[in-house]
Amino acid sequence: MKRKPKAIISLLLSVLMMATVLAGCGGTASSTPSQSTAASSASGSSAGDDSAGPIEFPYTGEEVVFKGFGYDGLAQEDTVVSRAWQEHIGNIKVEYEFIPYNDFLTKMDIYLASGDIPDILPVYDPKTVVNTYGASGALLDFNQYIDYMPNLQEYRKTYPNMDYLNTAEGNRYAIVGVQPIDYAGESWFVNMDELKKAGVEKAPETVDELLAAMRAVKEKDSAVTPFLSYWNISYAMGAFANLINAQTSAVYYDTEDDTYKFAYNEESSKRKELIQLMADMYAEGLVNREIATLSDEQAKALLAQGQWAFTYLYGNSLEKEVFKVDRGEELPFDIQPMTPPAASDGKRYLSIAYQHDNVPGWGIVCSSQTEHPELLAAYMDQVVSPFGRDIFNYGVEGVTYDIVDGKPVMKEGIDKAEMGVSTQYEVWMVGMGPNERNGDGYLLSQASIDLSTENFNSGNVEAVWPPVHTLFSTEAGEQKANIENTLKTYVDEQEAMFIYGQRSMSEWDAFVEEVNNLIDVQELLNLYNNAETILRDSPRVFQAS
Repeated sequence: MKRKPKAIISLLLSVLMMATVLAGCGGTASSTPSQSTAASSASGSSAGDDSAGPIEFPYTGEEVVFKGFGYDGLAQEDTVVSRAWQEHIGNIKVEYEFIPYNDFLTKMDIYLASGDIPDILPVYDPKTVVNTYGASGALLDFNQYIDYMPNLQEYRKTYPNMDYLNTAEGNRYAIVGVQPIDYAGESWFVNMDELKKAGVEKAPETVDELLAAMRAVKEKDSAVTPFLSYWNISYAMGAFANLINAQTSAVYYDTEDDTYKFAYNEESSKRKELIQLMADMYAEGLVNREIATLSDEQAKALLAQGQWAFTYLYGNSLEKEVFKVDRGEELPFDIQPMTPPAASDGKRYLSIAYQHDNVPGWGIVCSSQTEHPELLAAYMDQVVSPFGRDIFNYGVEGVTYDIVDGKPVMKEGIDKAEMGVSTQYEVWMVGMGPNERNGDGYLLSQASIDLSTENFNSGNVEAVWPPVHTLFSTEAGEQKANIENTLKTYVDEQEAMFIYGQRSMSEWDAFVEEVNNLIDVQELLNLYNNAETILRDSPRVFQAS
């Protein structure tokens, strides 16, 4: 069942566009909900009786400690911001167990499958998690405690996409944040030092030129990696899929036919073309040989050595994570952001990592077995509050930033890392974005943002983003997840074999036949085509150039 976006989404776009224009000329964005520090009692609901009274923040009751589990992406230290957050929250604490990212994903799946999860669990792909595990009874249904969550209720008025994760039965098993504007986040980067050594004087304009430049670099010095991957093979594949406008998922929505299709059965999906490209690059040594096994830390260490020509990663990763330079400091190599090379159709494509009307790639689920469900719901409501958004993105008003003409402006000379800005863990995991994006004093990051913004606004680069949201009932979600889990295990294994030369590309048709025999493709497509599909408005909301 398909339906057009609610009228409020069109209204949202108008409001956000106006907010962006006002932000560019010093005005005040009017789409921000007002701050609420009290979570009211849920009258007549299972959340509690009327005598419980509202939950005020800072919370002054007996100290409550929630257990959390996450990956060690942010330093959790005693800072000005962490103390301000704790002062705002009161007698509620979260004790986390942090492990490396790659290990976290495995443990996350184990927790969800067992049903025995900690009070707070960040999850990748919350839509799939909700569809797969929502009916298990292990996840807290926040809609039972919605009266304890006034900030969430306010945000829903402006950002209807916060409800896209609700099940057909009306359950809200995950908390996600909002992004006021569309933002690429990720960029292509070129190391001009290595290109010039190979006799290439400028960044490539087309995918063919990109491959030619990579080959020239490899021929000049075999010790240099033409394309150095980041976050392993699936992430690298996504980068090249966007370059050639190939589908990245097995089932995708075709806007021309207004229906879902199976990528392996559609030549136009360019799935075979993508795997062939990856296989050719691997065979020629144009991508690092350890692309399947390289850990995050190993990738950063190799990037820091500078013996690479191209990479694709988040805009601030090179400065903050790889070279770890101070704001305003130049990198030791001539690394520049690069406009994505044009595909064979002459168009350039770049994925938008943050979308104003999207379900974020990360969210948080909570345990239904928590001892204090009302308090946990109220705490998560503070995570998605304007206070949570601002303390993460800007820090403490009057200390790290001031409000100037209605906009938050960072104070001069503030060391955001030392102050703890952008370190509140739950806000980070749900994705509460700022009204504007900037490089935060990092030169390369700012250049990347400026280039992407200019390219999007001018139409030089087309934004890649999912055209629909698909909402499944609990039963359909479980059926879909079972089929797709079987499919993913097999195609990941086989496509890796194609890429590494362990299986010949001449066997691609046989592989597609194997896939069609492995699962009931028509059943999978029926689940998608019978689901509720929300068609997203096409206008994107980018900040002014």
